[in-house]
Amino acid sequence: MMRKLGIVALGALALVATALDVSAQITTGNISGTVRDAQGGVVPGATVILIDEARGTRLAPATTDETGTYVFPNVTAATYTVEVTMSGFKTAQRKAVPVSGGDRVSVPPITLEVGGQTEAVTVVAESPLVQAQSGERSFTITTQQVENLPINHGNFTSLIQLAPGVRDGGANQNGARMGSASQDNIMMDGISAMDTGNNGQMLNMNIESIAEVKILTQGYQAEFGRSSGLQITAVSKSGTNRFRGSAYELFQNSDWNSIRMLNKLNNDPKPKAKSKTLGYSIGGPIGKPGGTNKLFFFYSHEYVPTSNPINNGNPIRYRVPTALERAGDFSQTLDNNGALFNFIKDPALTGACNATDQTACFQDGGVLGRIPANRLYSVGLAILNRYPMPNRAQTPGSNYNYELGGAGGEPLPIVEQLRQQPAIRLDYQLNAKTRISWTYGGERQRPLLRSGLIPGFTDVKTPYPYITKYSLTANYILTPTTFLEGTYGFIRNELADGNEGGVLMNDSANRLKDLAAFPMLYPDAGIVPKDSYAYEVLEDIKPPF
Repeated sequence: MMRKLGIVALGALALVATALDVSAQITTGNISGTVRDAQGGVVPGATVILIDEARGTRLAPATTDETGTYVFPNVTAATYTVEVTMSGFKTAQRKAVPVSGGDRVSVPPITLEVGGQTEAVTVVAESPLVQAQSGERSFTITTQQVENLPINHGNFTSLIQLAPGVRDGGANQNGARMGSASQDNIMMDGISAMDTGNNGQMLNMNIESIAEVKILTQGYQAEFGRSSGLQITAVSKSGTNRFRGSAYELFQNSDWNSIRMLNKLNNDPKPKAKSKTLGYSIGGPIGKPGGTNKLFFFYSHEYVPTSNPINNGNPIRYRVPTALERAGDFSQTLDNNGALFNFIKDPALTGACNATDQTACFQDGGVLGRIPANRLYSVGLAILNRYPMPNRAQTPGSNYNYELGGAGGEPLPIVEQLRQQPAIRLDYQLNAKTRISWTYGGERQRPLLRSGLIPGFTDVKTPYPYITKYSLTANYILTPTTFLEGTYGFIRNELADGNEGGVLMNDSANRLKDLAAFPMLYPDAGIVPKDSYAYEVLEDIKPPF
């Protein structure tokens, strides 16, 4: 009685899980086929068993109906052996039957030969299997391809470029289906991996943790939706009935690159950048290897330490306010061609202000381009003082006086970062009808203060650089044609915070600078009336404390 109650509870849990997360997709496929005798007649009543070749686990047996047809409706992504037995006939097996999530695999007819059940006839995939039961156009990149192809290791979506019917998706997408420029939809282990804030991929999981990737380009089934572009579904790698593992190391070093022509023409040094990727994985049974096991695990961890200058190592050049300009003196100001440009028109005067007529120019103390101190706006001066001081003289013919990374400027700031990607999967087959799987994947980085393109002015601190994915899937077979599958999970990242309009929001020292630069933000300053529109605007950018 308790066993029956447990099964009913699991089924109810699956239904509830489905209701909680309507964005989840079916993670399993189905296998169907027919059994015939040597004369081509159908064989009803034959027992068909599906065996996971990697784990050795078996699904609940199916029985062929009066047309000799069998169906397995709830099959996890793996490679299977279809075994058929019947009294008076030799045992027949068809090996190497691959199944991906959402597949409708039709196995070619299996022929039974007269003989004893102790004898066996084995067929190993002499012809490719096709999805004869659905009209979808899809392509699956298998574990063997993932492990052996020289592809971008850092993101599993790079695999979609191998699929037929997929073209280059441009800067924001790894690929797009032919004849469409629509957004893609990305799923991982039955849950959405999309960032609803920018409609892009939230978690760029490395391919070492991915067993396979399926790409649907046309003729989607009913369970797929959200976007009219590619439907990309990834399945995490799982453990087998034997212990298996891997280790890898990848290096990137700008010293191996050639210097580009633009750097040569500008007499700029070659950009410097270094990174390496270190990782390992291990998976297997929780129990005796090769034995009859029900619980399996897989764990992988990737480390990517980087040492890169800002702006991808390319020089940064700006025209920033000089010390004289911060005091309202533009008498020595140069234009973008390095020529003197000290014509600053006084809006209170009538007339022109140019090279031939300086009637309406600022000329405090007889100096052309100097603004009187009583005409300066304190807020404007405070904003100018937020910029760094020039670190080089603006020469004739040039349009900058601040340089980082060039031959004549200061070196670019280096960002030392460590990115990690752990992944875990547990699979438990309670019995031939009940299976449960749990996955975790994520990305972790150090919460560093990153220099912006103007260090000290556009710096950004991301206090919580974390992305987390969990999923839990329960499957229960009710009848040979009916099953329950429930998936609950989520993927999320932390709010980035950081830079906002040039005001650093996360560093206490810079908050003090903000207090000094924007005293009008606070009630006791008395500079901007509290009931004015200017005060309301400035309140919108006030640093939080």
